[in-house]
Amino acid sequence: GTDIKTACIIIAQELGYYDEEGLNVEFENISNLSDGITAVDMGKLDVLPFGVIPSATFISQGSDVVIFGGTISEGSEIIVTAENAATIQSLEDFRGKKIGCYRMETGHMVMKGLLTEAGMDINTDVEFVLLDSQQSIIEAVRKGEVDLGFVNSGQGYIAQQSGLVVAHRVGEFFADFPCCRQTTSRSAITEKRDALVKFEVANLRAYEVFINDHETAINALVDYSGQSAEYVEAIMYGIEGEYDNAMIISLDPNKNKVIDFYETMKLNGDIAPDTQYDIADYIDTSIYEDALKEMLTRNPDSELFAGLMEEFTNNNN
Repeated sequence: GTDIKTACIIIAQELGYYDEEGLNVEFENISNLSDGITAVDMGKLDVLPFGVIPSATFISQGSDVVIFGGTISEGSEIIVTAENAATIQSLEDFRGKKIGCYRMETGHMVMKGLLTEAGMDINTDVEFVLLDSQQSIIEAVRKGEVDLGFVNSGQGYIAQQSGLVVAHRVGEFFADFPCCRQTTSRSAITEKRDALVKFEVANLRAYEVFINDHETAINALVDYSGQSAEYVEAIMYGIEGEYDNAMIISLDPNKNKVIDFYETMKLNGDIAPDTQYDIADYIDTSIYEDALKEMLTRNPDSELFAGLMEEFTNNNN
């Protein structure tokens, strides 16, 4: 749909970078992430840039899909009523709480893992209530049906507009955890690798705009989504004194953190703990690396791309 957390892909399309790189990129609407990853697995879509949970889940069940890039990291927010704004200060403060969440949100899975590592039983010491949407979580918190809720994709900003408070970002408890990844099929990597590298080159060009030219980036995202410029600025960059954005735009596949998240899903029972499939075998870091090398060839003095290469080395060793 018009979700803008795939910001670099949207900017690349809006500014014509795919055409300039010799690609024909078409956007297709999907009804949900499970349908999207199924379409990738069947070869009906080349890239799903949303979600890490469906990719990890399908891989754990034997699907030959491959994570080759990132979209955002973190992005998860803990929302509470204003009167409960100071009630969550440490992991221990989650004990005894009733927590609203939904299946395809990574932050609550990360927190489950952290609580388990801290010695809590996530089935008895806390109560996680699965709800059907982020709006349902916001309403449940507002009505006092749950003590707190996990939302992402900038929904903390929406919650604030309705009088709720963002108590914390999950990234404050565990930094740089993966959210949306770019996933493709093994056959696409074999048959369309050069195109996938060009795709990432265009996305990296868009990332440079996102970092260095906020006005152009915001305008492109407004044109695509129909959202207000204030909303786009808030969730992409934050507004000082009003809202701290939780999403970190990052195209890095971040293999190390994806492996960690897969292990957390196993620990939580979100995927089979005894799965025979090692997610490390389903992550291709070379496409993004080749795109970064191309950008450094074009821009040898770029501190931005040199910094991204250093991050890549650290994140994918």
